Amino acid sequence: MSRKISRAFLAVALVAGAAVAVGEPALAGDTSCATTGSVDYGFDLAGGGWKFTTGDDPAFSAAGFDDAAWKSWSVPDNWNNEADLKNYDGFAWYRKTFTLPARPSGVTDSAVMATLGQIDDADQTFLNGTEIGRTGGFPPDFDSTWEVPREYYPADGLLHWGGANTIAVRVYDGTGGGGFYAGPVGLYTKAHFRGGKAATKSQLAYACALLTKQHRALAAGDLRAYASTLAKDFFHQGDTAARRLSEIRARGRNVTLTDAQAEVFVDDRGRIVVDTLRSWAAGEPPTRELLHFDPRRGVELGDQSRFFRDSYVSTAMNKRVQFNVYLPASYTRTTAKRFPVVYMLNGFNGSNIEWEARDMGTVLDKLIKDKGLAEMIVIFPDGGSGWYVDTSAGNYRSMIVKEVLPMVDRVYRTIPDREHRGLTGVSMGGQGAFTLGLTHPELFSSIASHIGALSLAPLVGTAEERAANAHLQPIKLVQSMTAAELNRHTYYFDGGDSDEYGFGTAARNMSVALASKGVKHDYQLGPGNHADSYWMPKLDRSFALHSEQFRS
Repeated sequence: MSRKISRAFLAVALVAGAAVAVGEPALAGDTSCATTGSVDYGFDLAGGGWKFTTGDDPAFSAAGFDDAAWKSWSVPDNWNNEADLKNYDGFAWYRKTFTLPARPSGVTDSAVMATLGQIDDADQTFLNGTEIGRTGGFPPDFDSTWEVPREYYPADGLLHWGGANTIAVRVYDGTGGGGFYAGPVGLYTKAHFRGGKAATKSQLAYACALLTKQHRALAAGDLRAYASTLAKDFFHQGDTAARRLSEIRARGRNVTLTDAQAEVFVDDRGRIVVDTLRSWAAGEPPTRELLHFDPRRGVELGDQSRFFRDSYVSTAMNKRVQFNVYLPASYTRTTAKRFPVVYMLNGFNGSNIEWEARDMGTVLDKLIKDKGLAEMIVIFPDGGSGWYVDTSAGNYRSMIVKEVLPMVDRVYRTIPDREHRGLTGVSMGGQGAFTLGLTHPELFSSIASHIGALSLAPLVGTAEERAANAHLQPIKLVQSMTAAELNRHTYYFDGGDSDEYGFGTAARNMSVALASKGVKHDYQLGPGNHADSYWMPKLDRSFALHSEQFRS
């Protein structure tokens, strides 16, 4: 590896050689690698004052474009609630012109985020005529990312303090509702989001010194020096110290650690926290991370998170893929205990990130505490819109069965047998839970489906691929199996009587099919449609099924 600190890091973070090594007096150190983020500032852009039109024209992004003829609008919104847009899928633009106050004391441009909440399905956002970010894919490479919070970082000098500013958002909706799915929408400092208190100059210098030591160690290829910056009980987004070091070794000479737009604060436990955009390789998209430092021990602690994103390089998908992980409360308190696992599968046009939008970490903590359920690990693979089969659209079945499952058993403290492994899915994911579970009884013992597509075969791939996977239709699978085969699993499933796709009827038909063979199951058909408001209150029943199976 090069012995020079990466140029990208120098440009955004610190002046090489100015910071002190960890252990020297912090006040003697350089503090240019980050700001304290001590100013709590926000400018709300939600509500009225927006303009809206359907269609698509690059000219709409210009700050000086005349949008007077557009519809007056408010956000967050769902444009399908408008009578003339009830069934509209396609392009639309949002614009808002607003006046910022004079720059508040202590607020730097680099500390300001443009947060646009969640947008259904893809967006490209401009501030004063300059693109500041985009999420998802537009046709012909459409990619729905309704579940991903939009957080963009305007370049220095782009904000007009004390003057007029215009934000323009190009949106494409491919299916379902369109527009701003949820807030917040506005311009905010990071301090506005995180709480805590401002770092002192000494604490800021300490954080810069530790960051500098990490960067210099990796730039020099000195893994031992980098390891010395990690606590023995380091745990960050699923990484222990050993796993972090193993991942760095696997990257070989391709490690180029960069941190951008870093801010430092102190949390309520006295830990120094660095809010940073971090990347581990040149050209790799940065991710927002909160690095926790212990000034008493001079080490990074990790965020100790129990609900987070993990990733690995998938042979089946020929790319790095993400999955989310939920760990129960006692997981980080002891290293002796092992836990059962539930694999929770997303619906069509979704991904592993949709569970963050639903705050599933908090939901699961509450279920386990309030309902007395068994503590368990929950894994959320990124099923995309792949129907959990192998096709030219992606080898999702192989990814989960052959890669994710054995990797999770290797990396996390699971009980690695079928009696302690279950499946839950929503909509398309409910279909996948049944097909994966029924065809892999050696791997899974409990199957749960919420508003599942139990009457459908996989709707993905070429005509030939669809024909080859046509047998993977849950009701037909059940009808073709014996009672003994079906009784290898336990079952929960539900559906709304007003489900737009007829999946309530599919759930009723599944109950009839199982009952005709004398197979016990927990089934619910109730008032509701194909929406979170129907199925999420029933998570206690599906996870109770898994809990009972694991305890038995």
